[in-house]
Amino acid sequence: MSSGCKRRVFGWTAALALALVGCGGFFNPAFVNTFVGGEFPLTPGPGADFVLVRVLNETGQLAEFIVTIERLEIVRDDDGSAQFDDQGNVVTRPQRETTRLLAQATAPANDIGVLFPCDETPVNLVGLGENLLPSDTAVFLGGGGAGGATGFGIPGTTLNPLSRTAGNFACGDTVIFRAIRSVGQTGGVKLESFVLRGFNQPSIFNGPNTFVSYQQFLESQVREDE
Repeated sequence: MSSGCKRRVFGWTAALALALVGCGGFFNPAFVNTFVGGEFPLTPGPGADFVLVRVLNETGQLAEFIVTIERLEIVRDDDGSAQFDDQGNVVTRPQRETTRLLAQATAPANDIGVLFPCDETPVNLVGLGENLLPSDTAVFLGGGGAGGATGFGIPGTTLNPLSRTAGNFACGDTVIFRAIRSVGQTGGVKLESFVLRGFNQPSIFNGPNTFVSYQQFLESQVREDE
């Protein structure tokens, strides 16, 4: 199953709403969890093939997070067939995907996220900055909007990328990057990362599980295309 697009997530503290990035239009309201008491899945969980990356802006000003993942891509020939090396191993190469998430200064729009599929090709690295390097700008603060052209850049010096192979996260988990005010840090802002494990996700909710419903929706679209 592959949808060919990333999925952006909005409004965590009030409700969980999903939109299709680059695919045209918002999710059907039937897929949105809006429970009394604010109950909703915090992670995709073991039943959904996604890694969810959330960004939380607690700086008091507009913040644009530069979220990057890396996965291994199979090298194919002109006919689309996988290529193999002399030892018969499939040839792969690292492929990065960068998404800019614009988090507002106040809740609930200060907490948003994006879903990355991990069913066909595992997500190996998750971090901030286009090249996942300490010198990269991880967050732009106080800019006029998407692109960060007028914002102040905060480097990701103190924030190493999270690695799947090192056990930092797995498919079904939620990775959270938070920017908070901190005296003595560059720009007066500190960057932190956290992981919510998917295997801790409750299996029963007082309503539909958004992530599982979304996966079922995507799988039904693939069947219709076939």
